[in-house]
Amino acid sequence: MNRWLSPLVFSALLAGLVSVVLLTPAERSWAGVSRPAADAAVFEMKYRGLTGPDDPLRYPSYWGFGTPDDGSDRKDPFVQAVQSRVKESTLVYNRPLPQANWALVELQDKKPVAFYFDLNADGKLSENEKFPPVASAGARRDTPYVFITSDFTLRTQNQREVPLRLILAALENSPHAFQYMWSPGCVLEGQALLAGEPTKLVLSMSGFSGLFAEFGLSSYSLFPAGQKLEGSLPRSPLSSLIRHRETFYRLKLEGTYEKNQTLRVVLEKDTRPTGQLAVTLQGKEALQARVGSVTLNGASDNSIYLKLPQAQASLPEGRYRLSSGTLHCGAQKDSEWRIAFDAGAAFEIQADQTRQVDVGGLTLSVRAMDERDRGRNDVKERTTFARGTALYLALQIKGKAGEIYTRFMRRDAEGNGISDVKPHVAIMDANEKLVVSADLEYG
Repeated sequence: MNRWLSPLVFSALLAGLVSVVLLTPAERSWAGVSRPAADAAVFEMKYRGLTGPDDPLRYPSYWGFGTPDDGSDRKDPFVQAVQSRVKESTLVYNRPLPQANWALVELQDKKPVAFYFDLNADGKLSENEKFPPVASAGARRDTPYVFITSDFTLRTQNQREVPLRLILAALENSPHAFQYMWSPGCVLEGQALLAGEPTKLVLSMSGFSGLFAEFGLSSYSLFPAGQKLEGSLPRSPLSSLIRHRETFYRLKLEGTYEKNQTLRVVLEKDTRPTGQLAVTLQGKEALQARVGSVTLNGASDNSIYLKLPQAQASLPEGRYRLSSGTLHCGAQKDSEWRIAFDAGAAFEIQADQTRQVDVGGLTLSVRAMDERDRGRNDVKERTTFARGTALYLALQIKGKAGEIYTRFMRRDAEGNGISDVKPHVAIMDANEKLVVSADLEYG
């Protein structure tokens, strides 16, 4: 008997034991993960580097990190390499970038003319690591110089390798005096049909981490694909529950953002029944007041970060918690003051019911301690101290729902600008005679 089976016989035997399924590329890409619902919107996110300060997808802020005086710049080989080749330069520092904290700006006649950044973090200066200023048609007058790196690879905290790009802006505080500020120079973007309409999704990273898919830290923008983008693009914290055009969606993340990988964002309609939230402000009857925007977290699901543009809104049933918000009030009209708060109480939304959450009704608490005891946890509260004692004061203003008020801003008499109102503290002696008073700085 022949020991070897012919290919035809082997194929026949195999067909009796297993079935072979050929998958399309799209089907193979979902292997091992749950497939989305048939009506779900699936966004395949692609990297996009920004082109400058006029890019419609630019980040709304710049960040500065100072320059630490610990001598680390004198030990940095890239700093030494640049300084050996340019006559005049200034150091710029980016603390969140462990691979390349230090960079430099070359100056000529006290003006920035080039930016040097160690793209591959090898400590050596290459020709592709020098960047001239980019042209800008609409940059602010106080940021006449903007630099953009080319794409480089960042190793994230979770050891993924991701492409990244950075923007450095020179803010002119006075003639020939510049403050250097950083901004991320890239986003992820994707497009899909959402409720039958071509829709674009943009993910922005948190800081300079290279992380675009962190609930509560990263942010997203969702808008019609054909919409003309003007000004700064509205962003919201990335959340597993989002609201778009009066419809709630559950947001799921599939895959990862890194080299040779694809991050997908899946939006599926949230089919839970809804109830109503009504946030009301308690205060003096003579005060004109209203609640502005409110941000909620999930009381048990910490992936929910939901921003509501109004104080009254429908929500899928579940447990939530006040995270932050703004109040508007005044003696004559509610636009005189803007007050911001953080934190707050948990509450439950039930189907077809209205849940009222009262804020306001402010109370002030003050803790005073010897400055030397500031870092201790076992310090007992005191109300009297010897004259000359250096005091540390902790002030807290809380409301009815446990919310903590963090900022008080007042509009000027013309109704144009609005600015912080500094807390004022006065310390009296036993005879209620003023000992010292001062305005406190925020932060």
